[in-house]
Amino acid sequence: MHIENRIVEFEPQIARMLAALCYHIHPDIVAYIQHANLRDRPFFEELFEGRIEINSYLFDGSACVFPGVRRYVSGRGRTRIYSPSEGAILDSNEFPRHLWCFLLRGKTYGGLVWKDTGLADFELAHVFSHKPSETQPEEGLFRELSDDIPPFGNFTCAANVTLLPKGTVRPTDNSVVIKSVFFKRHIDLYGESTLRSRHAFREDLLPVWYDAINWNAPLLPTDWKENTKNLLEYRSNKIAGIMTKRDTSRAA
Repeated sequence: MHIENRIVEFEPQIARMLAALCYHIHPDIVAYIQHANLRDRPFFEELFEGRIEINSYLFDGSACVFPGVRRYVSGRGRTRIYSPSEGAILDSNEFPRHLWCFLLRGKTYGGLVWKDTGLADFELAHVFSHKPSETQPEEGLFRELSDDIPPFGNFTCAANVTLLPKGTVRPTDNSVVIKSVFFKRHIDLYGESTLRSRHAFREDLLPVWYDAINWNAPLLPTDWKENTKNLLEYRSNKIAGIMTKRDTSRAA
């Protein structure tokens, strides 16, 4: 007996549901961060010299909120410190949560803030991969794609960290069609400038039902500018504190 996977039949319904439920960060906020990254690049270049490859995080158009921070891989280094062996600050998912907590409450991530803002009902969903081993779905959907620089900056990229209610994230991980739908939404909101070495999206490969999707409006809190300014000040102080702290553990 063969059990058939029929999810393809329901991709239009799944995509419409996810589009109505997800939260993207507003393009105005992303543009503010892009401008700040150009301004702050010299600071991070000096801070990272000889230790972190800055071009993986800060480039023309980058909306990376925490340069130098990438996802922790089990058994490789320790979290929230600089790991010389990995050439990065490793994190289990706390730094992307700082982004959302600042936008909604003007505070760093913590259990109470995460709960009080309603964020505890959501999961973080990365539209584009932040791991070199997971970029395969992107390879067939862009006419120009280069893997010369790892996509680590996508881990805390404001344009890339969306929210979906708990239990709904997996379809965006496993369906190339639904991934293409979210790629197109990203480009409609922010253009391709936030993407490192990915250009000329293949719109001809979009499903014919894409234009019928109604998307949830991107998030733009009334106090977003002050909160984002404070977030970027926090990120500079936080990363500088980590990079200047000497770690003597063998696990680093």
